[in-house]
Amino acid sequence: MPTKTVLVTGASGFVASYVIDAFLNAGWAVKGTVRSLAKANHLIERYPDHADKLTFVQVPDLVTGEGLEDAVKGCDAVAHTASPYTFNITDPIKDLIDPAVKGTLSVLKAAKDEGIKHVVITSSFAAVTSLPDGGPWRDYTYTADDWNPATLDDVHDLPPPAVYSLSKKLAEKAAHEFAAQHGLVLSSINPPMIYGPPLQKIASRDEVNTSSAAIYALINGDEGRDVPWNRLPLFAHVADVATAHVRALEADDDKVAGKRFLICGGSFTWEDATSYLASQRPALRSRLPTLPASPDQYKDAGKPIATLDTSLAKANLGFDSFIGWEETLLSTVDALVEIEKQFA
Repeated sequence: MPTKTVLVTGASGFVASYVIDAFLNAGWAVKGTVRSLAKANHLIERYPDHADKLTFVQVPDLVTGEGLEDAVKGCDAVAHTASPYTFNITDPIKDLIDPAVKGTLSVLKAAKDEGIKHVVITSSFAAVTSLPDGGPWRDYTYTADDWNPATLDDVHDLPPPAVYSLSKKLAEKAAHEFAAQHGLVLSSINPPMIYGPPLQKIASRDEVNTSSAAIYALINGDEGRDVPWNRLPLFAHVADVATAHVRALEADDDKVAGKRFLICGGSFTWEDATSYLASQRPALRSRLPTLPASPDQYKDAGKPIATLDTSLAKANLGFDSFIGWEETLLSTVDALVEIEKQFA
């Protein structure tokens, strides 16, 4: 059987790096899109044994679709991971909403025009959660039937994290609607915060991706600082997220078409993380935030944390379990400690 080829958008990103890794290990050939071919150099160097199965194409702007027609040629499936993840915005429409929605639709149109039927997109728990009801801080089990209630009418009244959440909801909605109209077999992967050792090139502290920066803040800051705010205690290991993308494109159509797969390894707070790091990585104790005197003084002590119903991912994508927070935390911190040695 000939090797199948998957197009991975945003190939130089944190999640995409793992998605590429997972597809190559599963025997696929991978074509990745990058804004600049220079961004692909470290990925090419990372996979000397896959030189014949890993190529890159320059797509400067997914919104305009420039370069996508060539990118999809010869591909059997698409894993669309590219979407802006930043809270540093000035114009919510221009900075987050349009790149997320229009970029997604550009990719899907190019896939349809090329005759590609199978697509998986990287969505988020952000598209699922209800912030007015407490988001992750509520006694509730979120399922694939839950959608973020925010609308485009709300966009100018929302803080940046909520704008990001809205962008993921609108992009995912648009993707499922497009797929239904044009007969694509499309599924979405919906993890909460994604952590894990970064594989992408990071040359300075400013280049640490947003989710990794949250963990890096535990060991990088002023002495005596407080533990950070627990914005989102739910998480998934990036390796589980990547595996879900591969399995979504390898599963039977009836198991994935139109489906939303919640991926989650559980939950932990920054107090949990700080305490665990102090016990497991004593050399880092001087770099950690200051914990309250007792657990009942933690910022969110006693508050319920929502759960995510991952039963569909287990049933249709073959997951028995997900990587836990302790392993995720330690491996991420260990990697960041090594990476920072290269910073000027």
